[in-house]
Amino acid sequence: MDKNQLIPSEIASAITKTSNPNIFVNQGDGIQIQQNSGPININVDNVELAKLLLPLFGCRPSENPVTHSVEWASLSQTHYCLFVLENEEYNDGVFSIAKDRALQKYTPREVRNKYHLLSLEDIDELKQMPCIFAKRNMHYKGTEPHHPALVGRICDIVPQGEVIKIYFTGFQAFPQQELNKNTLLLHMASAALRNELDEEHWAIKQCNLIDAFATMNIVIK
Repeated sequence: MDKNQLIPSEIASAITKTSNPNIFVNQGDGIQIQQNSGPININVDNVELAKLLLPLFGCRPSENPVTHSVEWASLSQTHYCLFVLENEEYNDGVFSIAKDRALQKYTPREVRNKYHLLSLEDIDELKQMPCIFAKRNMHYKGTEPHHPALVGRICDIVPQGEVIKIYFTGFQAFPQQELNKNTLLLHMASAALRNELDEEHWAIKQCNLIDAFATMNIVIK
């Protein structure tokens, strides 16, 4: 079998159930996508952030850090996805978001119109966008110093009734307060009393997240 051939989903599912709980599927360009069915490990340098990773994201600091820098650099430099959850939970590499919270507010109209159907082609493009995974701010326009957010990518998207299930992998944790300090740079909405991190939603931003993080001195290792 050609090593670059996409593994059919039903075969991948069977392998997942019978052997390794974490299956890597080669996408044909040398980049592998991992669909997690168990706890995920995140690169993190800050001890206080590490303490909150499991309760907030269902993940833990990696004992053997994985290098994501090459994969990070390969992602889209024109758009990124922002996920902010409040009533839903990140749980072992998967979460759900209500359809009425997805790609509505805070997403440019032309981008919303392009991706709202979530066709297979749309999903393939969304998998190539870097992502920020966050929990709602603890205070309006701000949060506690050790409140973590994650950067990573989407592995799969599965619409189910009134929700959309998102499978993801996280690369690295960082303080969410860094996002609150840089809403303009990150093209996030901000007003006098609130900003975009105060509301549960999924938005797509027309912004080079890779360059923005470099400006913010957040290094993806």
